[in-house]
Amino acid sequence: MENKVEHVCGPRMVKTYLDKVTTPEFEKIGITPPMGMVLKVLRCHEGASMKDVSEILMIDKAMVTRTVLKLLDMNLLENRASGHAYSLVLTEEGMKAAVRSKKILDNAWQELLTDVTPQEREVFDAVLTKVSERIRRSLQ
Repeated sequence: MENKVEHVCGPRMVKTYLDKVTTPEFEKIGITPPMGMVLKVLRCHEGASMKDVSEILMIDKAMVTRTVLKLLDMNLLENRASGHAYSLVLTEEGMKAAVRSKKILDNAWQELLTDVTPQEREVFDAVLTKVSERIRRSLQ
């Protein structure tokens, strides 16, 4: 049996959609979509390093570094480590932006999945979980 998968909607298409939908909302709070993603991660992973954030989001370390440095300059984050180490923690304003970021991202995903039934979403979530686990194992 041939194991052929036709990709109608790939990761790049999803990212393009999410950026298009979320950018205006993130601009209202003075940040970009990558900044919102980093803030959302740090809300759940207080004290994470830049390497940790890069691994969690599965994005380039240079992109994380640029984004974190901007967030530090904006006083949305603080680094509680010394020297070249990083232990990133949200400031009070950063926590507010992180909460808003989560809402923006949740709303975008909800809109994207509007036509998906609860049963289809359950299957979709299960498939994505398995695929994500496989990818993470292969990258270790």
